[in-house]
Amino acid sequence: MKTITYAYGAAIIAAALATPAMAQVPGTYAGTSADGNGVTFVVGTDSTTGELAVTSASITFSAPCRNSTFVLNTGWGFATLADINRARRVVIAANGNFFRFNIALDFASDGQSATGTILSTSPTLFPVGPKPTHALICTSPKQELAVTLQPSSGAAPKELAMPGTPINLQSPRATDDSSVEASH
Repeated sequence: MKTITYAYGAAIIAAALATPAMAQVPGTYAGTSADGNGVTFVVGTDSTTGELAVTSASITFSAPCRNSTFVLNTGWGFATLADINRARRVVIAANGNFFRFNIALDFASDGQSATGTILSTSPTLFPVGPKPTHALICTSPKQELAVTLQPSSGAAPKELAMPGTPINLQSPRATDDSSVEASH
């Protein structure tokens, strides 16, 4: 009887180990960073590997500027192609002329959410207005983020054509900006 119990228990453990974990779910994941700014990631298929990947991101952030009391409030969207590894982890280092993002995401085993960290850096002209005299480098502290899969829109997310292409999002740069400056 003891042998049967051990064999039965071993069979249950083997079945549990052989059962594949739920796969990552393609779609749009949206949420916030620890400071309350919005972050969005699109998970689609990497056409070169056939693997699921983060194909684009939209990041808004508030970043204190070095050697100044100015705080930059801005946002960027960009295409990327960062494959999600078997451990459901992806690391994105997005570097452009207007931003630098270091992002680490860990997707939950149910494929419905992710948590991670983000560090954002961007320059701005200063003083804001028609005659800036210099640029400031503004970096938000590394912080936690959490995103959840959004309800399906019926369209499958697709890879953007040019990974690394930046898009400046419409967000105010600072509360004291002129209306012209606040529009970009």
